[in-house]
Amino acid sequence: MATVRLFARLRELAGSTRLEIEGATVGEVIAAAGDRFGADFEAALETARVWRNGEEAEMDDPVTAQDEVALLPPVSGGTTTTVSARELVGVVPASVALVLVVIHLQADAAWWAAALVGVAGLWVIDVATMMESRGRSFPTVGVLVGAVAGAVIPEAMGIVGLAVAVAASVVFVLGWGVGITGYRSVNTVAPAVMVAMLTAAAVGSLVLTRGSLAPDPEAIDLFLAVVILATVLGAAVDRMADLPYLDPYTVTALGAILGAVGVAFFRDLDVAGYLLVGLGLAVTLVAGRGLGALLRTGTVALADPVPGILRGLDGAVLAATLYFPLIRLVL
Repeated sequence: MATVRLFARLRELAGSTRLEIEGATVGEVIAAAGDRFGADFEAALETARVWRNGEEAEMDDPVTAQDEVALLPPVSGGTTTTVSARELVGVVPASVALVLVVIHLQADAAWWAAALVGVAGLWVIDVATMMESRGRSFPTVGVLVGAVAGAVIPEAMGIVGLAVAVAASVVFVLGWGVGITGYRSVNTVAPAVMVAMLTAAAVGSLVLTRGSLAPDPEAIDLFLAVVILATVLGAAVDRMADLPYLDPYTVTALGAILGAVGVAFFRDLDVAGYLLVGLGLAVTLVAGRGLGALLRTGTVALADPVPGILRGLDGAVLAATLYFPLIRLVL
């Protein structure tokens, strides 16, 4: 007998989020669940993703009483809902980016820091939702506290504060595990610490980049322009799978490099320096997509669709973490 966790449409049909079902393999457990809840449940199972103990499962994988099988349909409902969800993947990150640009242009440092914490928080919740759908616990609140530290500590302590904020974010996550037993396993702590460090570093880095310690006051403008351009181009190519000789990762990298050089040239900035910055952004944007896939699915699924409404921000978060150190080194 294994524990089965149900999500979305399957949860609605079964009337429960957690069940105990007999079966020696994942396939037997799923078949037994289908027999118990009827034809509609079986139809929803056909498109569901299956996880065993947080890892994607095969039907012949054995299960015991200590195992947990998670069943996650791609989207609740029919074709119209699926299309809407796909559109949200493009619209929501773009809307978040637009809000950041507007706040950067119109608001003071406090509002900028608050906006960064808000965006980081949305990204953390999106990642946490995907991890929990795989049956893994995630200390969302503890990680969000780390994002706040990334905004407050660097603003007060400067460059040293960036390192302090990252260290504090790790302490918050570990402390959450000490206080709540469900968050003490390595499978929970390791990804949570990684996400906490990323959010604290990303928020702190962009706070410092917009402040007086940045080597170029226009560096934050270039970051926003280049990251938005490269991410949008990569997402556009991702949606046009039949384009020859193009893939989203190459286009994202080229968009970052050419965007950095172009913005620097037209704004009369250090073109050579920003060429190196563009190269750094290209690497981190692409690597961030791979890291996001690892956090969301447990594998570096570069060729497969990755779940999550805000997955478009995965690369931007990693790029933000290294941006301030990069411009301090290069410019």
